[in-house]
Amino acid sequence: MASYHNGAYGTGDTTASYSYGTSNGAASYGSYGIGAATDVDTAAAGGRDTDGLRRRTAQVGSNNNYGNGTNGNSYNYDYDGKGKKNRAVVERLDFMFPKVDREFTVQTQSGGIATIIAYSLIVVLVLAEIASHYQQNRMELSTTLVDTSLGKRMRVNMNITFPSLACDDLHLDAIDVAGDSQINIEDTLKKRKLHTATGKWFSKEEIEVETNNHRKQQERREEMLRKELPDDYCGPCYGAHQEEGQCCQTCDDVIDAYTKKRWKSELLKYTAEQCVREGRDKAEPKKMTKGQGCNLSGFMTVNRVSGNFHIAMGEGIERDGRHIHTYVPEDSPNFNASHIIHQLSFGPEDGKEPLVGMTKIVTEQTGTTGLFQYFIKIVPTTYVGEAAKSLDGATPDQPNGAVETNRYFYTERFMPLMTDLLEDSHYDEDNLAAVHAGFAGGHHKEEHHWKQNAVLPGVFFIYEIYPFAVEIRKNSVPFTHLLIRCMATVGGVFTLAKWLDSIWYERTSGKRPRPSI
Repeated sequence: MASYHNGAYGTGDTTASYSYGTSNGAASYGSYGIGAATDVDTAAAGGRDTDGLRRRTAQVGSNNNYGNGTNGNSYNYDYDGKGKKNRAVVERLDFMFPKVDREFTVQTQSGGIATIIAYSLIVVLVLAEIASHYQQNRMELSTTLVDTSLGKRMRVNMNITFPSLACDDLHLDAIDVAGDSQINIEDTLKKRKLHTATGKWFSKEEIEVETNNHRKQQERREEMLRKELPDDYCGPCYGAHQEEGQCCQTCDDVIDAYTKKRWKSELLKYTAEQCVREGRDKAEPKKMTKGQGCNLSGFMTVNRVSGNFHIAMGEGIERDGRHIHTYVPEDSPNFNASHIIHQLSFGPEDGKEPLVGMTKIVTEQTGTTGLFQYFIKIVPTTYVGEAAKSLDGATPDQPNGAVETNRYFYTERFMPLMTDLLEDSHYDEDNLAAVHAGFAGGHHKEEHHWKQNAVLPGVFFIYEIYPFAVEIRKNSVPFTHLLIRCMATVGGVFTLAKWLDSIWYERTSGKRPRPSI
């Protein structure tokens, strides 16, 4: 046994002994207190703990009690006592987090720098993880399915301005591959007049004056026709009457009755006696009104099958199973197809409509007017759950809270009504050189000899329904994923910083790191 006596702590006779024992010896750490201390080493008696550690009993002498030496109290610290067994078992499991006394640690400048860098890096990476987590939760997940729906209808919302086309000359027609057609759709659409020169809307006073003039003309015409009819005349409504005994005295009355019934009225002016009497069957197509523009807004409902809707020159009618437009060809250059698309959607809007904001203005250099065609590919789309809330004003139309709409993409084409004759003509090299030379009988390019092409001026939206549907959901990442990633980030940064600091300390100090105990 090696015993080191380091003197007394306090007053009286205190023996403080420190003993480092081996397998054959004992090491006793002296008692701290006042009085005599006796250390009994069980190893000296040949005893050893089951865990390889030494057990000791410390007794404080009878004549000294922590400085006064009057009472004889004895304290026996038995680490194998029943109250300490559970804690000893748990302590033996502490192999992942061993503790080192502070007096055995060394703090260095490089370690402080590594700590600052590690904490800064942790803050940056954790904030990045949080931002990434919320960004992932805002993402949309798309699933492609085969569209098996049948007999569905589709709502088309639109808001289009024609700055140089009068409302009286603007007619919206829709036809589809199923054979259904809608001519001059007006019941769900609104037309607003505007001045072409200024772009301002017609005021109330201007609209009232125009309406009164039209009414007076209509009354004068009806009065002239009434003189040729007997006093008890009651014109037939051809089955479109709302009540028994209703009379349709004029062609407009018959057309209005048919419109209320949602019947086709295109052929009435050729068959109804009121229209024939008024000369509607022989009327020439109306000429274009100049100096006015029109805004068309509202919606219409069509079958969800391929088809088209268009605003074209002349009034559309159906004859012999075909859709045709009646107009005066010489008046075609006056149909200005310039347009601005403020809104065009096929169902509830999701803010991703590609044609919104499209502006097309025709000039003399681009052929005065022409045929605009938009070839639209429509993809049936269903928004499910939280994703449905991104649609403006949409209400769930399915039990699972889903909302059906239609996304689309497009291509476009423009065919001018007027083209330069020289551009379309095919000359051989000699004739073409002669034209540029300008000899007698030739033509100068700058004179612009225009040729009218065989196109119907207007704006056509030709749409096709894709056989596949898309289901869109909001991506949902659990909060536990964020927690796991943050914990991994913190642990990884600390481990890496510790390794780097250890390597740096080893190289700068010239010593190997002490092995863990």
